Amino acid sequence: MKVSLPKTISGWCMWLFFLWFGIGSFAALPMSATIAGILALGYAVFAFLGM
Repeated sequence: MKVSLPKTISGWCMWLFFLWFGIGSFAALPMSATIAGILALGYAVFAFLGM
């Protein structure tokens, strides 16, 4: 089984959101909620635009 990287900006935002959220569960990251919110909003906007 091969894992492929995302091909769209919204896909990257989703991957980075889950990565950031997961790491933030174990380590205290500065501005964790702000960055997670930006990535979630980025996914929503770029998915709506089809990018």
